[in-house]
Amino acid sequence: MVSINPESKSRAVNREVLSELIKLHGKTSLGGKLPAYDGRKSLYTAGSLPFESEEFSVTLVDPEKKDKEKAEREYKITILIAGRTDLYHLQQFLKGRQRDMPQETIQVLDVVLRESPSWNYVTVSRSFFSTTFGHRGDIGEGLECWRGYYQSLCPTQMGLSLNIDISATSFFKPVTVVQFVLEFLNLRDASRPLTDRDRVKIKKALRGVRVETNHQEDQIRRYKITGITPVPMSQLTFPVDERGTRMSVVQYFMQRYKYNLQYTSWPCLQSGSDARPVYLPMEACKIVEGQRYSKKLNDKQVTNILRATCQRPQQREQSIREMVLHNKYAEDKFAQEFGINVCSDLVSVPARVLPPPMLRYHDSGKEKTCVPSVGQWNMINKVGRPPSIEKAFTRFGVPALKNIPTIIFGADVTPPPPGEDSASSVAAVVASMDWPEITKYSGLVSAQPHRQEIIENLFSVTKDPQRGNVNGGMIRELLIAFRRKTGRRPERILFYRDGVSEGQFSHVLLHEMDAI
Repeated sequence: MVSINPESKSRAVNREVLSELIKLHGKTSLGGKLPAYDGRKSLYTAGSLPFESEEFSVTLVDPEKKDKEKAEREYKITILIAGRTDLYHLQQFLKGRQRDMPQETIQVLDVVLRESPSWNYVTVSRSFFSTTFGHRGDIGEGLECWRGYYQSLCPTQMGLSLNIDISATSFFKPVTVVQFVLEFLNLRDASRPLTDRDRVKIKKALRGVRVETNHQEDQIRRYKITGITPVPMSQLTFPVDERGTRMSVVQYFMQRYKYNLQYTSWPCLQSGSDARPVYLPMEACKIVEGQRYSKKLNDKQVTNILRATCQRPQQREQSIREMVLHNKYAEDKFAQEFGINVCSDLVSVPARVLPPPMLRYHDSGKEKTCVPSVGQWNMINKVGRPPSIEKAFTRFGVPALKNIPTIIFGADVTPPPPGEDSASSVAAVVASMDWPEITKYSGLVSAQPHRQEIIENLFSVTKDPQRGNVNGGMIRELLIAFRRKTGRRPERILFYRDGVSEGQFSHVLLHEMDAI
């Protein structure tokens, strides 16, 4: 386990800190080990480290800051041995001698195989993206489509398999902010002032985006956008000395940089805090390449992404092979460190293509039989049986939900939008209330910790001074409501759960089954 102080929410910053640590102490204090790091709290090595707990100090330098004292930042790193993982239980599981999947061991190997791509590409969840994977396509409104691949290590009947598939997502185009605004708002004339509605839309789209200045050729500085000024640049002033003398942004850029600003009717970008804001003219800024657009796309943009990534099976297979060859797993230093060998060939599964069944039409039709072609056939003017309705449920004994009291549950957890780090996740559970019809549902909603996937309030126990422990929770409430509505206790429960990732499935299943 590793902890970094001061803490950073950015995996990129954490990786920079660990990279500097390995550079300084890798061959000495770390015993020559090459660790694999998940960017948060987990650090893995092939073999034991020469200590149980150790604290290190490294200094990172920000080349974009002029002041040396502000450019240097010291980090304290504490590495604590939290446990050891062996491959015995994984081998037993793959051989069918153990029922429980050793998720922790698989997670370690997965982190190892994701280490190199995390350095070389832009990471989005379990996928990696780069402009080296193919032509980036314009999807409209200042955005473009980047190609990449999804990667996941998972156990199969054939052993451990590396699941790789083609992926694509939206990124900001690396253009000037003025050009982005014109495309985003679908404007042709940059000289007209922006409306309050335009300003709100731009603020929502660009908040948190990194930009770099282009008004100084010899010095490029980067900033993170926090907002948009409420007034146009022509009216924007700021204090320049302790006496409170104010100067307009337009005057400042002319005097300081000999830069004549043109779009003075537009607002400025704002970086920093409200107490100490930094005003950046849009025309003097360019969007830094490699930033994902995480907000919702419109229908046209979604269509453009699908059009850019749609491939026939043979083309998709070839693209996956090219991805694997491009990654050069055989030369991956982290895979070599942990003794992992990845075969570059796709897995061959013994199979056969069944011949399509022959369809038989009613004798009164022109065609008596038909052999489907490519899985489809024409049913116009074809008759199979006389147009009558039979009671198939009664005649053939099709299982029904009405034979015994049944309640149907549906559950999901909705995380907060990207960037809302303090907001809660929302868990929702619905249940049918009107057996035997099963057409009316009642629902409950509960807030829970940020980005927690397990539904926390399915079952709960509270202490009452008089009654002692009192059982509760959303499942219990809905079961009681079902009994009140129908006068029956359910003898069968169907529970539909949505939104659980592959890595969390077994953990969620274990916890929520127990709660139910």
